[in-house]
Order: sequence, then structure tokens, then C-alpha cells
Amino acid sequence: MKALHFGAGNIGRGFIGKTLSESGFNVIFSDVNQDIVDNINHNKEYSIKIIGTNEKNIFNIKDITAINANNPDIIKIVASVDLITTAVGPNTLDKIALIIVSGIILKIKNRSIKTLNIIACENKIKASSFLKKVVLEKLPIKYHDYLNKYIGFIDCSIDTIIPSVDKKDCLFLIVEDFKEWIVNITQFKGTLPKIVDMKMSNNLDAFIERKLFTLNTGHAIASYLGLIKKHKTMQEAISDKKIRVIVRCAMEESGSVLIKKYNFKKNDHLAYIDKIFSRFENPFLSDRLERIARNPVQKLRKEERLIKPLLGTIKYHLPFSNLIKGIAAALHYNNPNDLESIYISSLIKKQGLKNTLIKICNLCENSNVIDFIISEYNTIVQTIK
Repeated sequence: MKALHFGAGNIGRGFIGKTLSESGFNVIFSDVNQDIVDNINHNKEYSIKIIGTNEKNIFNIKDITAINANNPDIIKIVASVDLITTAVGPNTLDKIALIIVSGIILKIKNRSIKTLNIIACENKIKASSFLKKVVLEKLPIKYHDYLNKYIGFIDCSIDTIIPSVDKKDCLFLIVEDFKEWIVNITQFKGTLPKIVDMKMSNNLDAFIERKLFTLNTGHAIASYLGLIKKHKTMQEAISDKKIRVIVRCAMEESGSVLIKKYNFKKNDHLAYIDKIFSRFENPFLSDRLERIARNPVQKLRKEERLIKPLLGTIKYHLPFSNLIKGIAAALHYNNPNDLESIYISSLIKKQGLKNTLIKICNLCENSNVIDFIISEYNTIVQTIK
């Protein structure tokens, strides 16, 4: 079995590539970073350190290869593999779609009826369904029947923390022992792949939102509040008593939406929050806040980790004051090296905060929640000092 993975970054090497290799796949990485591609092809392996509350042993991923995503030969690989996975960031899926389209067309020309399953492992709700939509838009209509018969796009929820590390070995990673990869069993084509620790589910929405409303919501809020107070890492931010309380309470607010919507047992979900919070506290996994905070426009979309749980609290008449603090902090985020941060700051200056919220978060103009966010935006820096 062969797998092509787009994105040889932290998640790609530290989780997806490792899992597929352990599952017996011949893993081919694809990336636009030629240095990483060259290092993989030269070494044919890389090392990761797996840690929990205590450091653990080094684990080696072997017998791997890589190809630059801009290399025309990648089309042949797409046309021949059994599985494609991605961890490239949601904004890059459009480019990946073009490569996949060319690969599908080559499969058809080769008269291949070998099924191909594609799993987009991105911080975007139902990223694989989004990728399928983009592929269908770019693929000639005459090939759509083939795609629907032989190409599966499988939505998933993926959860692990892999911080950046400064090492001479550019392939080395530190990864946590906690990992969760849940996929929609109904979307596969052909025989189900046997992948280590992958959980098949026909109720993926609940797992997607559990992870989004807990890990992603807490992570984002801690990063934006932490950066306002000049903290550098997640451990610094979560050790700040005022930030710690806001993050924990925000996770409980978003959790109350999940409990109401999916009938989660309250004690079970609070235990899940405890587990996520302990992962934030792990000094071995402390990540840079700027990395966690990047791409704030995406994080402020209506269907994303900050606004969606807030709208859920309003729908079910639940508390939301700490979620509001996190959203206001995200709007305060100012990083000259982050294009989305620059865009938000510019939009606020030109159009005002209310119009910015309407444009980015797709909130209704007469929504009371806008007033709450604006009020918190104007006071948050002083309240957390």
C-alpha cells in the first residue's frame, strides 16, 4: 500500500506520516520546501521524541521518500497511490486540488479503476468535503462520475500537539503521546484501510465540534490573551492566573453547548476538558504563541473555534462572557509578520470594529453579540493586566 502525504511539517511528519508508516504504508511526502524534501530523500528516515508527562524514548520513521509539490512527476504518484493525506493548512487546499485533478485525469487515461481515498487533516471543519468541492469545480464534468465512483473524500477530526523545536536536525520533532484521528466511515471508497489507532465513526460531527470547541478554542484564546501580556509560550500563558481562569471558563462555556447539542454527559465532558487543559500545561509541549495565533481571519470565521461556540451559547441561552474575551483578544492581535493580522488591523482602522465583525465573522448587523464584543474589545487590555 502506498500513501502520498502533502505537507512535511510538524503534523505531517509527527503524526500522519508516523501513523501511516506504522500501519505498513510506503509513505511519500510532498512539500514545497526543497530543503526538507532533500533531507528526507538523503536520510530516508527521521526521528521523533514521544512524550507525555515525562520524557519518553526516541522513535524512528524509516523507508520514506519525498517529492517537491511543484515537480510534474507528482501527478504520476497521485495516479498510483492508494491513499492521499494532507496537512498543509486550509489556505493551500486550492493548490493541492489542482494536483489531485491532474492525477485523477491521468488515472482515467490509464483506465485505472483502483480506488483512491483522500483525507484532508486540516484545522478546518470538514476539510475533505471542502477539498472535494474544489476538485469538482476544477475537474471537467465528464469525469465527475468517475470521481464519485472511485475517489473518496473522507472528513476527519485530528488532535495532537506538536510544538516547534530548534534543532540542528531539521526533521527531528517532539510529539505528545496523546493522539486522536477520527474519520467518517461512510465516505470511504473500496476496502477500508487498516490504519493504527484510526477510529471509524458515523457520527463525526460530534467529534469534530468536541475537538474544535475544546482544544482549538482553548488554544486560540490562550494564545491571543497571552500575546497581549507579552508572553511567548503556551506554558507562560497558561501559568498566568488571570488568563488561566478565562481559558478554562471559556472551554466550559463552549462545552455547555456540546452538552446541550449532542447530549454529552456533563462529567465526561468536564473530564475531557481536564485532559486538554493538562496538555496545555505540559512543559515538554510548550509551543510558541505566535505559531498558535497565526491566521486569525480563519479562526474568526462564523463556523470556526471562536465564533461558532459563541453563537451556540446564544442559541441555547448559556453564559458566554469568557468566549467574548477570547474573541476580543483575537481582534487585538497585532503581528506585522502575519498577513491576516495586518488585514484585520487595517480593516478595523478603515471600517471600524462593527463592520469588521460583520465582514470577517459574518455576524448579523443587528446582533447584540457585536455590542458585547466591542465593549470587551475596548476594555480587555486593562482587565487582564
